[in-house]
Amino acid sequence: MSFKKSALVVFVVLGVACLVFGVQAATGLKGTVYIAGHGGHLAIVDLATLNPPTDIEKDRIVLTEAGSEMEGKIAGMDFEQTKKGGGSHGSAIVGGKLYAGLLNGKVIVVDMKTRKKIETLDVGKKFCDAVVGPDGNIYFEDMADGNVYVWDPKGMKTVDKMPVGKAVCGIAWTKGLDKAYVSDMPLGVIYVLDWKTKKTIKEIKDPAMTFIHQIRMAPDQKHLWVTAPNEFGPGLSARTQKPQIVIIDTKTDAVSEHVVLPDDVNLHDVKFSPDGKTALITARTYGDDSLLVIMDAKTHKIEKRVSVCASCHKPNGITVGMDKGSPLLCGMAVDWQK
Repeated sequence: MSFKKSALVVFVVLGVACLVFGVQAATGLKGTVYIAGHGGHLAIVDLATLNPPTDIEKDRIVLTEAGSEMEGKIAGMDFEQTKKGGGSHGSAIVGGKLYAGLLNGKVIVVDMKTRKKIETLDVGKKFCDAVVGPDGNIYFEDMADGNVYVWDPKGMKTVDKMPVGKAVCGIAWTKGLDKAYVSDMPLGVIYVLDWKTKKTIKEIKDPAMTFIHQIRMAPDQKHLWVTAPNEFGPGLSARTQKPQIVIIDTKTDAVSEHVVLPDDVNLHDVKFSPDGKTALITARTYGDDSLLVIMDAKTHKIEKRVSVCASCHKPNGITVGMDKGSPLLCGMAVDWQK
């Protein structure tokens, strides 16, 4: 082999190595993401490689049949329903088990080692997020009756139920546990609760929050990130706002910043890396795919977009027969590795 060809091979190899290293160095992430979707299964993404899921056996966990959040009962109102099984929507990991809330109000327990379902329980009506609370219980937000169900993963039972809004979708707490925040999807409202009394003390509204989903407390514990894809306008009318992250200052309980996103990044959930530097965002394109988006938590710059649905659907000849043919993902659970 000539010197020129040898040099070219070396440069190509180095280039590929730098590209791979650059992605990992930029994120420094280690762990596994389990992403729920209307298809009734969890898509699996390795954060070390950020490779799109492609294997329908190894890269997903099947929980139930398909179902849509905009079917059946929402905020006490009845919508047309074509599926009764209900897709997966939000999940939480506790003690080596994953607890997935479904759109039919059931909770499915998965053994993380075997990735097999080990139990299915009736809990609520129509679940959005599943959040591990400060007391170790799992808080399931219900989009049908507006309750937050407090569920004990050790006793495998509901220990409390809090009526909060119409179709609640997420919950987060301040560091001192003096307040909690709950999002209401169709109303576009964030309820502020006195956590000692569990009573609503304020409602946060903003023109850029017309249809919202899940929420997360920022690493600084001073700002709440609200996922505001705004698929609908006020009162479920035609869309009026772009998808964005609405940031709330928890000291003043007022909106402090809007992070407008590309039109095809209709975010649903956000999680922060253990070091607080990276935000993981699940987003719908309302095309033929949904995404895992990697964002710099400080600069809000999108660093990478990972196909979560089309990467597996297309090679396996899978077509989506609901939600106008668009695969819609929802919340995620992250098993972080040290």
